[in-house]
Amino acid sequence: MDTLTNSQDYSNVDLSLESLAEELYNIQSFNKDVILDSFDIDDYDHTQLDTTIDFNKFKIGLTILKISSKGKPQKKKLIFDLARNQIVCGKKKKVNFSEIDEIRVGHKTNIFNQFKSSKNLKEDIESIQQSFSILFSGNLRKTMDFVCSDIPERRQIVSALYHVVQESKSVNNEYNFVKREWDRVGKDSIDFSTLKKILARLNFTTSDAVLHNLMKFSDSNSDYHLDFSEFSNLLKLLRSHPEMKPVFYKYNGGNGEWVPIQGMIDFFRIEQSEVWTVEQCRDLIKKYHHERLDCISFENFEEFICGEANLAQYPHTSTVYQDTSKPLSYYFINSSHNTYLSGHQLKGLSTSEMYTNTLRQGCKCVELDVWDGNDGDPIIFHGNTLTSQIKFSHVCETIKARGFETSPYPVILSLEVHCSVPQQIMMANHMKEIFGEMLPTPLPEGTKELPTLDSLKYKILLKGHTSHTHVSAVGNSSASSSQSNIQTDDNDDDGAVDLTEYDEVDDRSASSSSSSFSLSFGSSGKKKKITKIKIAPEFEELIYLVSHGFKSGNTTKEIPSYKIHSLVEEKVKQLVQSEPREVVEASQNHLLRVYPRGTRFDSSNFDPMPGWSIGCQLAALNQQTSSEPMWINDGMFSDNGGCGYVLKPPCLLPGECETYDPTSPERIKSSKYSRLIVNVISARQLPKYTKSTKGEVIDPYVTLSIVGTHFDQKVEKTKVIDNNGFNPHWGEEFEFPLYNSQLSMLLIRVDDKDKVGHNRIGHHCIRVENIRPGYRILKLKNNFNRTIPLANLLCKFTFVE
Repeated sequence: MDTLTNSQDYSNVDLSLESLAEELYNIQSFNKDVILDSFDIDDYDHTQLDTTIDFNKFKIGLTILKISSKGKPQKKKLIFDLARNQIVCGKKKKVNFSEIDEIRVGHKTNIFNQFKSSKNLKEDIESIQQSFSILFSGNLRKTMDFVCSDIPERRQIVSALYHVVQESKSVNNEYNFVKREWDRVGKDSIDFSTLKKILARLNFTTSDAVLHNLMKFSDSNSDYHLDFSEFSNLLKLLRSHPEMKPVFYKYNGGNGEWVPIQGMIDFFRIEQSEVWTVEQCRDLIKKYHHERLDCISFENFEEFICGEANLAQYPHTSTVYQDTSKPLSYYFINSSHNTYLSGHQLKGLSTSEMYTNTLRQGCKCVELDVWDGNDGDPIIFHGNTLTSQIKFSHVCETIKARGFETSPYPVILSLEVHCSVPQQIMMANHMKEIFGEMLPTPLPEGTKELPTLDSLKYKILLKGHTSHTHVSAVGNSSASSSQSNIQTDDNDDDGAVDLTEYDEVDDRSASSSSSSFSLSFGSSGKKKKITKIKIAPEFEELIYLVSHGFKSGNTTKEIPSYKIHSLVEEKVKQLVQSEPREVVEASQNHLLRVYPRGTRFDSSNFDPMPGWSIGCQLAALNQQTSSEPMWINDGMFSDNGGCGYVLKPPCLLPGECETYDPTSPERIKSSKYSRLIVNVISARQLPKYTKSTKGEVIDPYVTLSIVGTHFDQKVEKTKVIDNNGFNPHWGEEFEFPLYNSQLSMLLIRVDDKDKVGHNRIGHHCIRVENIRPGYRILKLKNNFNRTIPLANLLCKFTFVE
């Protein structure tokens, strides 16, 4: 006898066909609001819909000038396809409304900045005010750039587009999903063969006999076809969680299909470790507009379990809840390496849009690699490579505009300066003009403690060399050199090769125009040449965090706190073994930055955890690259409201750090938990991997990893579920011992096991101490750290203290 995939029981699911399809799907949209930027261009309020706008003309289409990637204006027809929820430009360009992240008025994209001096594109005030851009596709930051015939037309288009995009994002995501799949069919009803094709596209397969039974169950008028409402009910059936029924019935008190309020209170106390009042339970019941206020049905219970209010991460962590009155050195800081690159280190595209994207993701330390521009104006690019170039001033303007959108806390600019003195002066002038009072006064020589995070709100801190910088040159010593001869690259020219060994060079401090050094290396990692570069006093006087060569943790404690060390990733691994306590103590009053080895030409990343485990505040990652190190970084900085600063745990702060050793097998006393037990129950609507074979249904499995200090490292995997990405069920339990839960992260990834390898589907990373116990939902994220609509994982978490 045929059974449903994964032996799921759908017999008692409420399939009332009288309810509207919209009411079947009421989980809130996962999409963020569209950003509208008309700053400094127009005081017109595009968010207030103009009642005179005729949406019919947008449905039919209007002619507009679109700026091509080569800066040429081309006449195109712009259409709002409201039926398919997408904007259409010309014959081929189509973008879903839900993919649009931002609308900008004026010349504010790379296309406009790159070509605004060309003959094809006017740069007068009127042309700027007639222009707008659409940004879409997440981290890829693709754009469509337009120039309207006049300002009123631009206002109407932007206002209309803003409203249709907002409406598309606010409409219930599940209903949108069902409607989209239905619209792809283009018929009033579907037969069995069409249903089978749709479900295969949605990653669900089963035997024909079972599918016939499902269709018959949903076919209310027995005509062997499903209309939209019947199709909606069938998908609702498949999305249900019958595996939660035993838990539900455990608390029904003999009330059949209902759990009374007292049963709800008991469920929250016993299963979820939460205290709920009678009134709170009633409010929960009211949320679903139920006719009874003294109990909850399984359908509503299931809806709550899978909803926004039951996410795995404690809700308070989505706000800034940590103490922000501590010195800057007390916080982990979300940091970026080679921020300007969108891809490869040697030939990738340099773009100011990457700064916008990185800053909006909560990054608070970005890198600027500055070189002489041919026209006398400094430029940013990856020197001695084929990467493209962008104006230093444009990046500064972007940082000022975007640096504080996620939080008011300071932005650190890591300056890699390869400019001549005249262009250093130009840099200084740009920064003083653009940043103004955002630049704080440099700290006095005897400073022993950095200012507090609160005191640095809305400040831009410049990190770089001064005439008193300690410069280390690359030596020829072998890897067996003594520790005293191993220095880090205080010049931070970390993009060319693997920098592992350094010889000490004496401090060079003379006049205010004394020399710094730009180091160049061959592929072997040995010294090739040293080029002297003068430091302009006008530039030097703006530096707030002074780059300084690292000798040892004990030596660092004797220098002013405004001096910052940059450590290559291999050096950090050495320090974890050789002097972890000394480095932890040094990090109480000094900032330590970790950067990737120079041979990571593909913009791959290092594991940030070793650096964090000894107190290094800044792990500078290639944030344009999606990989496990970036997922771990995202998990860390999803804490504290995503503000970019996370207070280091007690083991890394005064009071405990004196006895803390990340290499010790002993569990630290302040670790909140000694064990974590995870039951991976099921998943819903897993997408196909983008490179999967067309039409192929995925075979998902789950990998769970504890990422932490040396002894908090364990990996477990579930079994593979064949041919079901729509509603796979595992029901497997795993146990993880914890030595230091303060630093531990839980990384969960879902992959597709196919004939050619393992294909990534989605992931979720979370700090262990931020996980709520009980039955919880984890939203899966894609390569760009964006939530995958409707894709989630249901798990039960149990902690042992």
